[in-house]
Amino acid sequence: MKSRAQVLVAPGEFELQELDVPDPRAGQVRLRVLACGICGSDKVLAQVSEPGSVLGHEVIAEVESCGPGVSGWRPGDRVIPIGDDVGKPGNGGYGEWILVKADTCVRVPDSLPTLHAVLGEPLGNGLHFVRRGRLQAGQRVAILGAGQIGLSILFWARQLGAGRIVVSEPAAVRAQVARDLGADAVLDPTQHDDITSAIADALGGRPHVVFEAVGRPQVMDEAIHMVGPGGGVVVLVGIMLDEISIRPAALCLKETDLIFPMGTVPDEVAEVMRVMERGELPAARFVSHRIGLADVPAAIRELGRPTDQIKVVVDHTAERT
Repeated sequence: MKSRAQVLVAPGEFELQELDVPDPRAGQVRLRVLACGICGSDKVLAQVSEPGSVLGHEVIAEVESCGPGVSGWRPGDRVIPIGDDVGKPGNGGYGEWILVKADTCVRVPDSLPTLHAVLGEPLGNGLHFVRRGRLQAGQRVAILGAGQIGLSILFWARQLGAGRIVVSEPAAVRAQVARDLGADAVLDPTQHDDITSAIADALGGRPHVVFEAVGRPQVMDEAIHMVGPGGGVVVLVGIMLDEISIRPAALCLKETDLIFPMGTVPDEVAEVMRVMERGELPAARFVSHRIGLADVPAAIRELGRPTDQIKVVVDHTAERT
């Protein structure tokens, strides 16, 4: 079987190639990729992954065949594969087919549209990040960046009982979605000389928890120093290769906790599926652009710029019709 895929051939450089897809081995399923979200981390992964990699880990796919010993799955089942198998050489969602361990798959309810369910992995990340921030009911929250991850954090922070929430975001489209999802205030950081003070004024005090979802050194520095005395939490979500510096004495005096979360938890992805199935999560607000496989390199180059993009999805089904 052949699979078209965007293959990483050099740092940041992709080439559309045709690859062989082997039969599933014991414990594996072969999946036909239906759609794959483009993650902000792909800009970094495109610089550090080995040549031959096929990136794309925000996958929804359909079981095509099962290897020996696989039970509980059958052809036609839709799944979200989670784990290290996804995104390895020749095995990412920027290709048409992947092989994964069957026990890494999360079931997608039949009632969910594919272009909503593709958000399961990234929205699961948002849930994980909020829980890692140990958010308590009524706490003041600052979210720096309203891309898909920042908006996901906003949704879950509101669901899990946050008090006042203020979002910092320069792009007008993203700012409006943040308001629609329940932000109490949205500030354009380019319009404030001191965004830390502006956020504190809008919150009615320094934030108890800060989520950095931009991935730029300046913004991370702002996030680290934004909480006030008394044990604030800073969750650094943005992925970048730059170095940052901290002043331990200043953070110690405020008892600031720095958290660097990573990874997707299958149980939390399954929880996202249940919330989405109940109609409590406005998935349609997150998917802003649908592209084809040929458009992936350009979309990755655009990552990190303040645009109207929220979640860009590679829609494989559109190319098959």
